[in-house]
This record gives sequence, structure tokens and C-alpha cells, in this order.
Amino acid sequence: MLNSSDFKQCVIIMAHPDDEVLWASSILVAAKKVVLCYQDSADAAVSRGRAALLREFPVPSVVGLNIPESRSFLTSNWERPVETPDGVLCGRDQDGYARNFERIAAAIAAHVADGDLVVTHNPWGEYGHEEHVQVYRAVSLLKKTRDFRLFVTGYASDRVFSFMESNMPRLGSRFAVLPTDKALAKTLKQHYQKHDSWTWDDGYEWPDYEMFYEVQSPDAPLRPVRGTPASLPVNMVWIDGGLPLWHRLLRRMKRRILVKLDPLLCRLPGQR
Repeated sequence: MLNSSDFKQCVIIMAHPDDEVLWASSILVAAKKVVLCYQDSADAAVSRGRAALLREFPVPSVVGLNIPESRSFLTSNWERPVETPDGVLCGRDQDGYARNFERIAAAIAAHVADGDLVVTHNPWGEYGHEEHVQVYRAVSLLKKTRDFRLFVTGYASDRVFSFMESNMPRLGSRFAVLPTDKALAKTLKQHYQKHDSWTWDDGYEWPDYEMFYEVQSPDAPLRPVRGTPASLPVNMVWIDGGLPLWHRLLRRMKRRILVKLDPLLCRLPGQR
């Protein structure tokens, strides 16, 4: 098992501002560089806030790539996810999602060197986020041409439990269990809230420890889920299971309606 000293001078690559503190608070101070891929959001206030907060970020090693988000979030079927070369099959803006993959893959190459230890999102996107999966895929692609160690976060949710189980063949036996930095987490959370860019639950409490797993075979075939699943220890985040059935059905219907309306909304003035 690895310890904190193994992550000194690591490179952290995350999708969105606030992902770094949500999923990797324990190693933020030790990192030589923290790369945040996306900036502009569909929420204009969040976009403005992200631009401002990165200019005065409490962790000096942060670098923003300023890639605009696609409109893919919450459009995948996480009960039966379909992997694609650029991440996972989305129900909306698949072209924009694919273009972002190319941008990320090109941009992160300047921030990773041979011999680095790189930490990024896990293959199931923590709680099931299409752009988290995309960043993992981009880093995995870079590993084919760079000699670095790749670790992923150990968070998961009920939404992607089966997908996580399917991804187990890609992870190796080396892992770390590290204490979360709750003081830094609180500081960064307040910084994001100050700039109207905190995207997670205001009442979220960090666990005492978080895990990281080394990726051994990034392209290993997914394991079919049969019978009783068995996976590695992870930090579970409850996303869907606590909601009443009617709420889950209503939310699913809303997503499908938005997917149908998206081509029309994109034609409206001011929409990209």
C-alpha cells in the first residue's frame, strides 16, 4: 500500500473546478500541478465565477485549460452505459463531446512528463459524470505515449455501481488510503461559494479517508456483471437510491425532453 509521500509532486488532472477538492483533497498540497480542464458552463454565473476564482486560487499549482463544457451531462444511460473512444455514449451533443476529447488530449500533453505520477477521475466518473469519464479516457490515451504511473480516485455512487464493477479488471493491486484534508476542503469550498461556482451539495461532509487505485490495464475489456458483484473498497456517494421512485421517473423524463429539445435550443440566438 502506498502512502502520502508517494504522491509528492504528483500531477492531478480533473474535469471541472471543484472536482480537485471533492475527489482528491488529501493530495492537493503535495501536487506539483493541478490541471482543471473545463471552464465555461451552461450557467453563465458559474462561468464568470470560475474565471474569477482561478485568478486568486488558494492553491498556487492550479492551471485552467479553459475548455467549454459540452451539453452531455446527465444524458447517458448509466444502467447500460456504452463506452466510446472519447468517453461514454451521450444522449445529447455527442459531437461537442467528441471535439472536447480532442482538445483535452492535446492540452494535457504539455503538463505530463515521463516519470510523473498522475491522478485523475476513475473510469466510471465517480458518481456518473460523462465529462469525468472523458478526462479519464484522455489521460489513458496519453499514457500510451508517455511513461507515467496512473492513479484514479476511489469514489463511486449507487448510480454507477454496476459500471464500476465492470471496470475492475483495469485496476491493479497497488492503492493508497489517505486522510482527507478537511481544513483545505472547507477553505476551497468557501472560495467556490464566494464566486457562485460550488456545484456540489452545500451540506457535503468529506469522509475521513479517501482511496486511490493504480490503473494497470487501461484498455482491459469490461467484466460482465453476473451474480453478486464484488469490487474494491470505495467511498460511496448516495445519488439516486435515496430518492422516491416518482422523483427518479420525473427526473428521467425531464432529461429525455431536454435531449429532444436540444437541436431547437441550439438554434436560438446566443446559443452555441
